[in-house]
Amino acid sequence: MIRVYDPDYVVALTKTVADIEQVNPGSINLPVEEVERRRHLEMIGDHAVPDEPGRVAREAVASICSPHRRREEDGEWDEDVHFISASGGWQRFTPVEDATNNSYRRGTYATAPEHWGGALGVALTARCGAALRPVQGAEPDLEEAQVRQLWNWLLWNDYRNADQIAPLVYEMVVRENLTGNFSIYNEFPLVFSKTRNGLVSVYNSARPRKAADLVLGDTADDFALAHISERLYGRSVWMPRALWDHEAARAGLHHLHPLISRINRERRTLLISSLSEPDDALESMAAYLRDSPFNAAVSEPQQDFPERHRESVQVKPATADPESASRLVIAEQFDIKTQVGVHHSDQGSIEMTAGPRYPDIAHPALVGCEELQWQVDVSFMPHSVPAGRGVDGHDLLASEENRHLTWVRSGRDGISFESRKWDFVHNGWSRASKLAEPRLRRPSLATWADLAAKSSGRSMEYSPAGSRFMSLVRLWGSPESVAETMASPMLEVLRSFNPSAKSSREAYPGGEGVVLASGGSASQPREGYLYFKGIVQFHGGEPEVLRDEVDALLKLGVLKRGLVLGCMHCGRVAFIAIDRLSQNNRCLRCDGSNPLTAASWNRDGIEPAWFYDLHPIVRDFLHENGEVPVLLSHHLRLNSRTYTDAPEMELFKEGKRVAEADLIALSDRRLLVAEAKSSNHLRPKTGKGTRLGAARKKVRLATALHADEVVLATTHEAWEDASIEAVKTAVGELTPTWTAPQVRIITALGTDHVRDEHLS
Repeated sequence: MIRVYDPDYVVALTKTVADIEQVNPGSINLPVEEVERRRHLEMIGDHAVPDEPGRVAREAVASICSPHRRREEDGEWDEDVHFISASGGWQRFTPVEDATNNSYRRGTYATAPEHWGGALGVALTARCGAALRPVQGAEPDLEEAQVRQLWNWLLWNDYRNADQIAPLVYEMVVRENLTGNFSIYNEFPLVFSKTRNGLVSVYNSARPRKAADLVLGDTADDFALAHISERLYGRSVWMPRALWDHEAARAGLHHLHPLISRINRERRTLLISSLSEPDDALESMAAYLRDSPFNAAVSEPQQDFPERHRESVQVKPATADPESASRLVIAEQFDIKTQVGVHHSDQGSIEMTAGPRYPDIAHPALVGCEELQWQVDVSFMPHSVPAGRGVDGHDLLASEENRHLTWVRSGRDGISFESRKWDFVHNGWSRASKLAEPRLRRPSLATWADLAAKSSGRSMEYSPAGSRFMSLVRLWGSPESVAETMASPMLEVLRSFNPSAKSSREAYPGGEGVVLASGGSASQPREGYLYFKGIVQFHGGEPEVLRDEVDALLKLGVLKRGLVLGCMHCGRVAFIAIDRLSQNNRCLRCDGSNPLTAASWNRDGIEPAWFYDLHPIVRDFLHENGEVPVLLSHHLRLNSRTYTDAPEMELFKEGKRVAEADLIALSDRRLLVAEAKSSNHLRPKTGKGTRLGAARKKVRLATALHADEVVLATTHEAWEDASIEAVKTAVGELTPTWTAPQVRIITALGTDHVRDEHLS
């Protein structure tokens, strides 16, 4: 969820002496009298105090997302912002008063009073914002009816202003540039809206998230989960345990039922979860919410409504969905398309040859705000690298671009950079001349994996199998074309060129082809060559249709047509491709010259028949079961809206291979690290090592890349239970647990009944 939230900066709030004294009075020990002690505290109140837990927490969050930072030549991190202070001096952040050209606007706003504490104070502050810095407080002294109305307003979370509640609680109203009685005003926007001047909320995709979250619990983690979900998706509820336990307060939660009814009508689900409460508490809440008071009022044609209402409430952990997340953008300037010159590298990366002219702010409410700073998101189309994780910002700059021009990072919605230049800027330059125009690059997925590994002192590169696959891509023209062929009946034809039997009669009992000595590697001492009738037999299709497929593969060079001829000198029988045929042909073994006569094809006077050969790289690829990752790729591509992958990569540390992946894939913005096998277990081939050791290598690679899923895929109907348990154990060993990837099991690859499931 944090990675989807995608912070530009991960900052810790600086704790001061005054903060410590306010939260825990008397905890600062000064060997002086009380009057003198208070005077000393006033003098040093703004002094920062060490906060090791805050530093550790900040580093943990920054490590799994991609705030603005870069690694310098000495290997040390240089980071833009580490902390903020509640008393000012926010470095890169534009103060609210500088983010508008109408600072004298009159109006009333709803705010959480600075002295309100407890769950209600926290919830109102998160929703409304705070006009003043909070002070040590307690639960607000309100009538029970007021408390219930405030909670119902918070739970019915579609409200974008506080018109219903602010007039009822005088302390919640703040006036700006106004005199007299505020009761004449009937509009009470949230004070938090002042931070959204000129901004609108948009979603990454037209596909809405299928769930809303209700988080039960009193811990900071529970509140944070509900808060971040609300910021991302707009419909989330935080339920303190006291509110649920109190009978009278629970009776006032009737606003949740209309919320569930609306979710039900939209075919969505309310997910109840907690990071602190036991399962029975969650199930108890689910039972209460499933029993809607409106169920008894439905008419006969609506009898399925209560059942749908019950089904729309589930106890299930909150999950992140990057494609459905919202973001704040400048109105009318968030979807600007432009064409730029680019260079395509051999590895598939794309680099800008010149920096485009990025637009200045043109919104009427923001024009003239000279101190305004903003973020620019640039997306290459199509977007085919993981977002918001694992890559140093300067690695996203084009070659020879100044790495100190501005701060760059890998964001959720593309490459993000700060609007302002940070190299040399003359004091008299116009604002347009102070804007950064970096040349950027979009690495391929394979290059991205290497860059992500390098951020932790490792590297990634294609394995020999991966290099063979890239040769196949050059033959077929694209990875998609390779996958389409491998996922079709043509795969059985291609496999038949690698017979396991030693003789033609054993390998091709129906006369489909011949087996000849290969003269190649010891692992493949013999190779098969097929007649066209053999191709038809192994394919199973109609000859007329199959002819076009064969011709297409001949044009690509995947297949070759030729004759099988014997040598009159040494007796060696070999395949001669049609491009090399002549009236006199030289033996590949003894270099003897052989006339093209009936004796060379030895068919008792019958004219020679055409044979077909398979490209040697394709033979080697299939001999090593290389088609299995391709079958997985095809399955994932068919079930994804956006997809790209990099097959057969290895992870190295200090020159030693420590892990490998059969497939690294980006499916609907989720990063997958996959093991794709023709067997159904993780037992090492050499007999050395254990299943758990093999599983740990897969998980090690997944964590190095900050992957969302570890995939186990096989052509078998089921995976061995012990291997699944080994992977689950390896994932369970990760700390903290919220960094752990999800385990996904895919079976029966290459069939029409592939099974695909995520393990809970």
